[in-house]
Amino acid sequence: MQNVFATVTQLEAHAHNAFGLTEDIMIENAAAALEKEVRATGATCVLIICGSGNNGSDGYALARRIMGAISCNVYAPCEPKTENCKQQRALAKAVGVHAIRRATFLKMIHARTVIVDCLYGTGFHGTLDAQTAQLFLKINSTPCTRIACDIPSGIDSRGAILTTYKNKAIAFNAHTTVAMGALKAAYFSDIAKDFCGHIVKANIGVSAALFENCSSLPDAQLLSCRDMHLPVREKKSVHKGAFGHAAIVAGEKSGAAIIAGEAALAFGTGLVTLVETTQSSTARFKMPPELMSAKMFPKNTTAVLLGSGFGRVQYNAAEELLAWISLHKDVRIVLDADMFYYEKISSLLKRFSQRVVLTPHPKEFQSLLKLCSFGSHSVETLVENRLEFVKKFSAQFPKAVLVLKGANTFISCGSGVFISTEGNQCLAKAGSGDVLAGLICALLAQNYSTQEAAITAVLAHGCASQPFAKSYAISPHKLIREIEKLSI
Repeated sequence: MQNVFATVTQLEAHAHNAFGLTEDIMIENAAAALEKEVRATGATCVLIICGSGNNGSDGYALARRIMGAISCNVYAPCEPKTENCKQQRALAKAVGVHAIRRATFLKMIHARTVIVDCLYGTGFHGTLDAQTAQLFLKINSTPCTRIACDIPSGIDSRGAILTTYKNKAIAFNAHTTVAMGALKAAYFSDIAKDFCGHIVKANIGVSAALFENCSSLPDAQLLSCRDMHLPVREKKSVHKGAFGHAAIVAGEKSGAAIIAGEAALAFGTGLVTLVETTQSSTARFKMPPELMSAKMFPKNTTAVLLGSGFGRVQYNAAEELLAWISLHKDVRIVLDADMFYYEKISSLLKRFSQRVVLTPHPKEFQSLLKLCSFGSHSVETLVENRLEFVKKFSAQFPKAVLVLKGANTFISCGSGVFISTEGNQCLAKAGSGDVLAGLICALLAQNYSTQEAAITAVLAHGCASQPFAKSYAISPHKLIREIEKLSI
């Protein structure tokens, strides 16, 4: 896991006070990190867009470092404002760095060019002016290599992009973003995923361990596939009951429950039963013979999934099922889909929070927040302020585990927020969420903690999607087969 911070202001102040890192030292190290990425491209022509503040300082320092070895020009839409930026521009001029006009800059863009964005930093807010928006639209549509210093210009500290031009969200679209000092939360918003590219963390004078070691606690932690703990079977003398019994409630759209059940069985649980309600329609499907069916939860149930394809017209049936769960205090619960429109979900969470995992997408999260008295918010507001809202939810329900799905998935609970970036756009397909819910239920059935089940299932789900990446043809069964191939 890597630490993620909403802001690094305190970290930089600590580095200055504790280790004597001056701004000059940090600028030089930031420029060195950018230089490393530029040189790795093998480019012979580099264009740097320099702003008037700290990011501009890094850009001018980069130009100074590579001038003479690589053809380098600077385009500066505005004059330096900070003393550091003025000083770095003077040093760049002294070694022969040329400042070019906008028209010249646009003529020099071609496939072999590297463009480095040093215009704005993490302090950017509001919208880009029309000229800059037009410039980025042109740059983004050109087959050049694009590198961003710290954060692509046009993305604010929340990860939101408020500028639109020709009906498109506009920011510098980087192939690589060099994160100075620490990872920022802004990189992991849904929309930022399309603009940050590959994120490289660079130290700016001391190691990450020292830079991040101050009183400023991380706002989240970034997961990787190494944080996944698969349910590998090591003991040889076992039986199916040793690996739990997952009960999946089948409702109005029973296909969702069947998909979740198949995912649960493929992810290690020993037994899976579909619990049918009055609205169930499993007879319409060719039921996999390895899945059992019943009218009520089996006595040896260890985990329950409720909500996938359940429908919103039979909450009375849900209450009967919940009454059974309340009597069986060792049973873990996954709540999905239609359960986030259940009017009594707030009281349900208060009763079951320490053994529940919730898996909403943003629209369902909107309903969940409203029913839990967080007020009415647009989906756009929730997506733009994802970190803030998951923290608020977990502050009220610290023992519950929230899995907020999206381009990046946020897992939040009392112990903190975890972010998974492994998922791909191919997962935007009916049934993908049912697979994830089934995976979580499978791990809960096998006695994983709610947090560990959520983390491992989300990572497995995302990692399994990677071979398909941009594919439009993924299906739940293809995804499950890829999950079966995962190894330690």
